[in-house]
Amino acid sequence: MATERSPIVAPQRSLDPAIAPDEPNWATRLGFQLYLVFIASWFLQLARRFPVFGAVRFDLLLVIVIAMLCALSPRRAVNRNVPAWNATRWVVILLVFSIATVPFVEWPGSVLKSGIPEFIKAVVFCLFTATLVRSERDLKRFMFVFVGCQVVRVLEPLYLHVTDGYWGSYASMANWEFLNRLAGAPADIVNPNGLAIVILTALVFFHFLARYFKFGKLAYLGFAPLALYALALTASRTGMIALAVVILAIWWKSRRKALLGALVVIGIVIAAPLMSDDLADRYLSMFSSHTKNAGTATDRKTAVLEGLAVAMRRPFFGHGLGTSGEANANFGRSEQPTHNLYVEVAQEVGFIGLPIFLGFMFMIGADLKRIRGRCRETGVTGLVPAVADSMQVFFVMNLMVSLASYGLFGSEWYVMAGTCSALTWLIEERSRSTEPVTAPSRPDSVRPRLTRPAGFEPGRVVSRTSFRPRSNGLA
Repeated sequence: MATERSPIVAPQRSLDPAIAPDEPNWATRLGFQLYLVFIASWFLQLARRFPVFGAVRFDLLLVIVIAMLCALSPRRAVNRNVPAWNATRWVVILLVFSIATVPFVEWPGSVLKSGIPEFIKAVVFCLFTATLVRSERDLKRFMFVFVGCQVVRVLEPLYLHVTDGYWGSYASMANWEFLNRLAGAPADIVNPNGLAIVILTALVFFHFLARYFKFGKLAYLGFAPLALYALALTASRTGMIALAVVILAIWWKSRRKALLGALVVIGIVIAAPLMSDDLADRYLSMFSSHTKNAGTATDRKTAVLEGLAVAMRRPFFGHGLGTSGEANANFGRSEQPTHNLYVEVAQEVGFIGLPIFLGFMFMIGADLKRIRGRCRETGVTGLVPAVADSMQVFFVMNLMVSLASYGLFGSEWYVMAGTCSALTWLIEERSRSTEPVTAPSRPDSVRPRLTRPAGFEPGRVVSRTSFRPRSNGLA
C-alpha cells in the first residue's frame, strides 16, 4: 500500500542569488568596530578630553576609513518587501541640494568651510548605521554603545554638581536675578536644554531595551531617579514638556497603563515639594505670565518670529547651510541659531529645501510605522520590535523638541534614519529565514521509471527459507 510522503519542512534558503541574504565580509566587520569607536569618540568628545586626538583629527580620520570600508562592503540583497524610497534617500537628496545651491546662497564661503563639513558629520550616522548594522548582534552592540554614551553624558555633570557644586550655565530672571542651571560636563558642548534632551534620550531607550541586556533592569531602576533629578536641575521648560510627551507615549504603548499612571502621579507628588522656589517659578512660567521667568519665555517666541523674517530675505535657497547664527547676527538681534528647527532650516536652505527636510522627517515616521506593522505580520519578536518602539517614542519626542530648538546638524534625526534602514533589512531576513518551505516535488516527466527485476512473477510468494543466494563461483 503506497503512502504519501509528508513535505520536508526546513528553514527557507532561497536559491535565487538576487534575494539570498548577504554575508558581511572583513570590511563590514572592521567598519562596524570602527563605527562603534567613532560613536564613543563623538558623543564623549574625546578630542576635547585628550588634545592628541584633536591634533591628529581623530574623528575625521575615522570617518574617512569607515567610509572606505563601507564602499568595500557587499551591497544589501535585493528584496521586494524593502521599499526603494526611505529616509536614507531623503538625506542624500538634502545633501546634494545643499551642495548644488552653494553658488546661490548668501555666504558660500561659510557653507564650504563649515556648513557642509558639519552636515556630513551628522549624515554619516545615517549612512554608517544603514550600511554596517547587518545582524541583531550588531544592533544590540550599536544600541549599547549609543545609549551608554548618553548615560555617561548625564551622570558626569550630575556627579560634578554633587561633589563640586558644578552648574555650567544660568538663566536671567526679573529684578536682575539669576537662576543656576545644570549643563553638560566641561568637556561636553550641550547647554541645559541640550542636556535635558540627552537625559530623555537615555531614559527612552533604557526603558524599552533594559531587559535585553544583562543587569539592564537593575541599571534602569538605578539610573531613572538620577536622570529625573538631573532633568529638574537643568530648569529646561522644553525638557519638561518633552518629558510629558515621553511619558504619554510610553503609557500609550504600555500594557500596564493603570500601574504606570499611578507611578507618575506618585512621582509628581514627591518631586514637586522638593523644588526650590526659583526652579518652581521657572516651570510655572510656561503657564503664567506673572512669574520672574516669564520674560524669557516671551523672548523665545519673539526670536522665532524675527528668525522667520530673516529667512524671508533669501526665500528660495536660503543663506547657506550652517549659517543660521550668522544670518541672525547680521539681520536679526542674536548671533545664535533660531530656536526652532523649521525656521532654522528655512534660513539655511530656503523654502525650497524646507519641503525636502519635511519629507525626510515624514519618511522616518512612515518607516517606523511600517516596521512595527511588519513585526506584527511576520511574528518577529525580541530586540528588533523593542528598538522600533523606542525609536517611535524618540521620534515623537524630537518632533515636540523641534518646535523650541535648532538641530539640523543634530545626530538624532540621522541616527533614526539609519536605524530604520537597518531594522527593515533585519525584519525581512528574520522572516525569510523562519518561514517554512515545502520541498519541491519532481515532475512526472522527469521521474525515473520503475522496472521489474528479471524473473519476477506477480502473485508468487517466495518464502524466506526457500531463498538461496547465487553462487559466486568460489564455493
